[in-house]
Amino acid sequence: MPELSGDLAELCRSIGLDISYLGWRGEAVVSDPEAVIALLSALGPGFGFELRGLEDVRRATELVARQRWESAPPVVVAWDGEGELPLPVRASVDGDWELELTFESGRTEVRGGRLFALPASGHVKVDDVTLCRRSIPLTLGGELGYHRARWSALGRSGSCEVLAAPTKAVPRAAGRSWGVFAPLYGLRSERSGAAGDLDTLGALRDWVHRRGGAYVGTLPILAQFLEEPLHVSPYAPASRLFWNELYLALRPPALGAEAVARLRALAVSSAEVRRELAALPQIAYREQYTWKRAWIDEVAAECLTHDATRAEIERWAQTGPVFDYATFRALGEREGRSWHGWSEHRNGAPVATSLDDAARLGADPRRVFAHVVAQWMMHDQLVSARARGEASAGLYLDLPVGVSGDAYEVWRHRELFTLGASVGAPPDALFLGGQEWGLPPIHPQVSRRDGHRYLRACLQHHMRAAQMLRIDHVMGLHRLYCVPRGFRATDGAYLRYPKDELYALVALESHRNQCAVAGEDLGTVPEDVPPALERHNIARLFVSQFTTPSELGDAPGLAPEAVVASFGTHDMATFAGWWHGSDLADRHQLGLIGVEDLARQEVHRAKERKALLAHVDAQDLAPRSLPEVARAMAGAAAELARGAAEVVLITLEDLWLEPAPQNVPGTLHERPNWLRPLDVSATELGVEPAVDDGAIVSAAEPRPVYLSVLDEVARLRAQPPPKA
Repeated sequence: MPELSGDLAELCRSIGLDISYLGWRGEAVVSDPEAVIALLSALGPGFGFELRGLEDVRRATELVARQRWESAPPVVVAWDGEGELPLPVRASVDGDWELELTFESGRTEVRGGRLFALPASGHVKVDDVTLCRRSIPLTLGGELGYHRARWSALGRSGSCEVLAAPTKAVPRAAGRSWGVFAPLYGLRSERSGAAGDLDTLGALRDWVHRRGGAYVGTLPILAQFLEEPLHVSPYAPASRLFWNELYLALRPPALGAEAVARLRALAVSSAEVRRELAALPQIAYREQYTWKRAWIDEVAAECLTHDATRAEIERWAQTGPVFDYATFRALGEREGRSWHGWSEHRNGAPVATSLDDAARLGADPRRVFAHVVAQWMMHDQLVSARARGEASAGLYLDLPVGVSGDAYEVWRHRELFTLGASVGAPPDALFLGGQEWGLPPIHPQVSRRDGHRYLRACLQHHMRAAQMLRIDHVMGLHRLYCVPRGFRATDGAYLRYPKDELYALVALESHRNQCAVAGEDLGTVPEDVPPALERHNIARLFVSQFTTPSELGDAPGLAPEAVVASFGTHDMATFAGWWHGSDLADRHQLGLIGVEDLARQEVHRAKERKALLAHVDAQDLAPRSLPEVARAMAGAAAELARGAAEVVLITLEDLWLEPAPQNVPGTLHERPNWLRPLDVSATELGVEPAVDDGAIVSAAEPRPVYLSVLDEVARLRAQPPPKA
């Protein structure tokens, strides 16, 4: 096995690949040299080099160093409209410089001066010539946005993207707000079938709003592969730029009375299928998609015959790569498999911007248009509804850290993704073998050269619909743990990203879309992440399951102010599961802990239960008449609500003491991840929307415990927090 030589370490440092990191036990972990070489080989083309063997390492290092001094950076940040553009120039030579700024508005300004009048830094000798960076001030008069700078000096020229961004994202909802969390797929009913839909989500948002809540949180509702291949994890989507039509509500567009009547009749005809799907013990994604897709196909066929509607849809589709995405999906349906195994267009195809383009590529125009119409309708039901200012609790969406390797973006923008690696997590106390998530990491340098347009588009897509966006694994704005293909999850290394540039995108889009931001900062968190989140007004997450009374003394810790607080997450035990130790038994069954560890942790959990219940009773946080587990759950919710956290989220399933989690990290087929519907249907919960297709005539009364806990949360949130 080769050692991490000085040349190899220097190359890693120069491209931002950390070959050692602090492990969960606090010790330094050095990455496997062979794995490092594999990662360098995968990353090399994006930096302009190929690494076929160790003899190429020094040449690659010199190439990367030379590139850094050949031009200005491809992206610079101007916080609140103030920044600087560093130009690499000869330190000993004076001369004129010129800068042309093209603002996003189209306005241009030309500035110039003498190099020696600019401050110099970073002196280095390249080819026996001393170079330095001279910084041109960028004062943009408060004009925020995406601007372009073209510069010239000493016979050289170039251009870069200027991200003029506010330092802070917009504030969360005013006051000490609260909301609920539920996966949309689990909110099923006889009306919606195997999974909930956007009408269910809208009814839940109204339901929470009437009780004084500010947010409804759910898992990602992004596009998925629901035929062949079948990927049901919301965190490995088919795209981060398009919605999942599985959740489309069966509301026909305005196509005229006759067409609408036909489409409503078709919806009514599927009522029996929906009832059967709603009764299944697990969510039948493929079957749910099959009947809903049949309805979407009929809507698309009607839209094709209405010239005005078709023109409206095609105009909307030109605002993004909608036709191209729809063509990709139609080609995949024709092939019946991932693009990796397509008979043609496996290595890409000309970008499709119309049905004619799609047809030339061999895609069925009817299938293409069905995908276009599905996205158009999802946009109307999600984004346009927000633009119309419909009063309801805000939507708290989740942006996954990446996409499936089969995704549209990976097929279309192959060079943007590092296909020889996967994002994951290093070993920790829960997963000693580390984790590999199967998501190809974005190449940081390729993304910079394009002004991070892909991430910008992902943020815009979500923030146009949401009032708050949760950035999954927010540490990814700083670094991602990457595992090279063919290696174990323990053999990864951290790849660094230009965090200031990415935070600038988040803050700018937050302002433009008036969408607050939260960052999922659980797990291994570098020390520079918390201050960065605070600086940019991105709420951290506080999970009270981690701060139980026996660990903190006589009382559980109250959440700090600038956080989104909850008892757990979708990747953790539910309250009832935690109370009964189901998560510990599950970890033992999966072979993650031995008999002795299980016994030790069960003793500790018993102490936590006793301390929590004693605290709940001492503080009168829940009625003594409730059974212990229900009393503890209600008390834990009240403890969160009376704390200082800006936002408190209550998981709906905790209200009826659901024992099983939605997901067990580190498992694929071993557990029914993302397949479990909520034990209480949308109808029983009382959030079923009014419908006219005959499937449901009235909504049931919600069980009292649901309202009693949430009403107490609302009451406590309306009061000032207790003094520390």
